[in-house]
Amino acid sequence: MEIKPEINQPNPAEGDELMAKAKANKGKLMGALVFCIVIVVAAFAWFFINQAGSSKADELVGKADVEVNDSIAMKLYQEAAEAGHKSGNRAKLEVAIRYYNDGKYEDALKYLNDASASDEIVAAGIQSLKGDCYVNLERLDDAVKAYKAAISDADENPDIVPFVLIKLANIYRAQQNYKAEYEAYKTIIDEYPSYQFAQGQQTDLRKYMERARIAAGE
Repeated sequence: MEIKPEINQPNPAEGDELMAKAKANKGKLMGALVFCIVIVVAAFAWFFINQAGSSKADELVGKADVEVNDSIAMKLYQEAAEAGHKSGNRAKLEVAIRYYNDGKYEDALKYLNDASASDEIVAAGIQSLKGDCYVNLERLDDAVKAYKAAISDADENPDIVPFVLIKLANIYRAQQNYKAEYEAYKTIIDEYPSYQFAQGQQTDLRKYMERARIAAGE
């Protein structure tokens, strides 16, 4: 079954709530910094479908794609993931997305860590989804590393890089690293001005950048 996640744009204001939520209830999902980068992975993972893989993996993925029962589709994707090759990598992403949507972030990470992609957008999506998993697991330092890897893999893509930079800015604010938060917003404003206009966030991003500048004492 094809996954069609909704597009949710990052909201910088949500970063303020992260630490309070974490302290209030460690057992609940920390959704304040979790934004659906799944859309990136899901949208671009389909590049794999047109690339040759092992016949076994191709066959399993083909069956999973048309299977209407989610449990059966999941099992087929898991079998395809074990078969390896291009289709196997795509299957790993499919499994990871499903685990992520079910709140099974450790399981999702196992498949994401084992997946590889030559396409820069898919690679960036994998790293960003890793970051989202780490945020939910309250492993913010690991999330920062994953998001930075996503930015590197995205190779200055004007849609992906600023999207991930906003995630980073939120984490930096939660960590009270206001200088880094300021730099993240400044990078978007200076280097990706079209993103601000496209998302209607020009005023908000400047406001949050200024807030971070003041908090950093600069």
